Amino acid sequence: MAASTRVGEQEIERRESYIRAGHRERHIIDPFTWSYPVKGAGAMFGISLASLYLQNRWNKKPYYYAIVPRLLLIGAASAIGYAAGALRERHYQTRDAVIEHYIQLHPEDFDHFNDRNGRSFSQVLLPWYPRRTQYTKYD
Repeated sequence: MAASTRVGEQEIERRESYIRAGHRERHIIDPFTWSYPVKGAGAMFGISLASLYLQNRWNKKPYYYAIVPRLLLIGAASAIGYAAGALRERHYQTRDAVIEHYIQLHPEDFDHFNDRNGRSFSQVLLPWYPRRTQYTKYD
């Protein structure tokens, strides 16, 4: 491989840390940078707000019809969405911890991941043997 295609270890670590969830800089406008609990609460808030608006339109009621109980329902739905997002985030953290612990216990199984560059595609990809009908032998 050419030396210009090789990337340094620091750049690889920077890219890997940027891709992982929770490591990017948070922006209010970009929901892809929000944490899972905030995404869940925002999604449930939007869905419940839209459903209540559509229910009012269907029943030909004004937007302020039964507003206090409906605001309580929106708050409860947002809390459920926040809890679901927190549960999802906990699940992913536990999964990552289990995988990293397994890698620490069995490093010999993961040596091939350490050589990030320097191998040709023939060493990385498995060979492919086409099996076509015109090549079959009939006895």
